Amino acid sequence: MQALLYLKYLTPLKIYNYIRLYFSYLLKRINKLSYPAFISFEPTNFCNLKCFECPVGNGKSLRNKGFANIELFKKIISDNKKYLINILLYFQGEPFIHPQIEKLIEIARENKIFTEISTNAVLIPEIFNKIKNSLPDKLIISIDGITDETYLKYRKNSDLNKVTETLDLLSALPRKIRPYIEVQFLIFKHNQNDISKLKEFLSYYKIDKISLKTAQISDFENINILPDNPKFSRYKLVDNKLMLKYPIKNKCKRIIFGSVISFDGKLLPCCFDKNSQNVLGNVNKSTISEIRNSIKYQNFVNQVFTDRKKISICNNCTEGQKNIKISL
Repeated sequence: MQALLYLKYLTPLKIYNYIRLYFSYLLKRINKLSYPAFISFEPTNFCNLKCFECPVGNGKSLRNKGFANIELFKKIISDNKKYLINILLYFQGEPFIHPQIEKLIEIARENKIFTEISTNAVLIPEIFNKIKNSLPDKLIISIDGITDETYLKYRKNSDLNKVTETLDLLSALPRKIRPYIEVQFLIFKHNQNDISKLKEFLSYYKIDKISLKTAQISDFENINILPDNPKFSRYKLVDNKLMLKYPIKNKCKRIIFGSVISFDGKLLPCCFDKNSQNVLGNVNKSTISEIRNSIKYQNFVNQVFTDRKKISICNNCTEGQKNIKISL
């Protein structure tokens, strides 16, 4: 069902480009990378919540804060629109804090690019009339609990009533303008018992997909928040050290198929580089294609495909890992 959403945005050139990227990935040919099929573009790294495992929410982010420039966004779209299938308007921060978020969506859509936003959905009710005619093609809404007790345990400074109000507003929209809505539920120890009641809780709203996701933690002190049931966790404990369940493989689709761009134009290898430790270029100075085919970028990709475990951000990443299947 979700794959059908992309059909109206596809062209022969985009399909050809995607095939080229696929063979670059399959054959590990990185000396001449094609244009990205997707871009993750950060509207802002400000956030209204205080989630304690998020570097923005817990205040440990080392990055300056700001908002993406509309003209820079236009340039990126103009340079890549012939090849881009979709754009993810999120990275760190809450996208709907950007004062012109609807303009970013409109620019992408005018250029026939699928738009997607991941949001905590708390701010949407107060700006709904402003954005309701410029919503993205897909909205991922984070709901990690069905009561205030379980939801607010992680989503500090949030408001579950505002989130359900958002779902009410979206559900009331006609199908032709209502986004594809995916609810994402991060599994912790404190909310694992909500899973069995989640489908009933969400049955009152028009939701297209419910995703259960294992939680990522970066601070060993927070190990106690991981669920008791091992099937709900991406980690295992070995010699009092937290490790991913499965070995890190020397491959990564994301770095071949896409690019991550921070609000200020830094091009990063992926969304796991939350503190911009591996800046591979700057789109204020070069095009994405020029950066992806630079020596610096190709050296990084070569490291990924030969000895990925030596890259620190890859050691907590599930890309290439065996899928942990969780059902309601």
